Amino acid sequence: YDESDKQNRIAILKHIAKTYHPQEENFPSQIQKMTSSNFIQTCENIHSYTEPKYAELFRLIGRQPDGVHSLVHLRADILKFLPEIESPAYVERMSESLRDLLATWFTTGLLQVERVTWQSPCEIVQRVSEYEAVHRIRNWADLKRRLGPYRRCFAYTHHMMPNDPLVILHVGLVDNISNSIQTILNRVKSVSDVTEEILHEDPSLINSAIFYSISSTQPGLRGIELGNALIKRCVLQLQAEHPELEKFSSLSPIPDFRKWLMEELHSSSTSIISSEIRSWFHSLFSTSTWHLDETVLDEIRPILMRLCTYYLTQVKHSKTGYARDPVANFHLRNGAVVWRLNWLADRSERGWKQSLSMMVNYRYYSFDRIDRNSIDY
Repeated sequence: YDESDKQNRIAILKHIAKTYHPQEENFPSQIQKMTSSNFIQTCENIHSYTEPKYAELFRLIGRQPDGVHSLVHLRADILKFLPEIESPAYVERMSESLRDLLATWFTTGLLQVERVTWQSPCEIVQRVSEYEAVHRIRNWADLKRRLGPYRRCFAYTHHMMPNDPLVILHVGLVDNISNSIQTILNRVKSVSDVTEEILHEDPSLINSAIFYSISSTQPGLRGIELGNALIKRCVLQLQAEHPELEKFSSLSPIPDFRKWLMEELHSSSTSIISSEIRSWFHSLFSTSTWHLDETVLDEIRPILMRLCTYYLTQVKHSKTGYARDPVANFHLRNGAVVWRLNWLADRSERGWKQSLSMMVNYRYYSFDRIDRNSIDY
């Protein structure tokens, strides 16, 4: 499989998914034989008939050296190829079966939380740089700052994939809940700029922990919840290290806000945006420099803030009924609350393209409240 090209990989996956799927002709006879006296045995027989044979194949692969890692990559392939497969029902079922198996191997109790520092193994440090998906790491100096004083980087690892983090969480230790990503990233020009920083942290300057980047690194583990447990375990570690910490919050991007806004502007049925505002926006967004005009920014701020608040709290995914915004859904599902919307919080090119510069704080309170919020959501 590893030596095959894309089309042959798809053919292999389709063959396994269909050939080793349960055959329906076995079911009626088993159900007809069911009586109160043989109920348990019949249930076991039905289970053995309904479990795909490829499930045992996956278990055997998982017992081999590097087998778990191979299965994670195999599922990543399945998810990547699915849109190109005609009649994908069998392959989708195989993906679900493999996901369920991987979920038993990647439970919280089998994962380790490691703090990554500049002194960590080079391979881990390199992975942190490569996997950063939220705020690109520009150079070694940038990376060193993110691993240095008043910063924390935590990685979720599995003993079968020791040098390949599953989730990476970046935290800023600051004196209050941040409203701008620039103040956290604080670009530097060279490694020497970092080495000149004070190496010891002043506890009086640490009041809040800001989760400003969380990256899931393994596409093959999609659908397996890892981030929630990582945040909780990191909170415990941070509290043990800094008992003075009082506030825990994210500073999160709003990746689909601008896309949603453009959809609303071009929709003939929306009642959210008045015709006057719609016309102004069309004129404004047709230029590439409007965001450089401070007068325009002052005028547009209350309108965009209101629309973004509506988007985060009211716009739902059509299939699930949860928040449409993926980052909002992640934090709300974890038990956080939408706490504050921040204007001009990310003035990078990516920030303008995604959310017109806005970012949001999702606040994490006590564990009891987090659990209640998660259940309510």
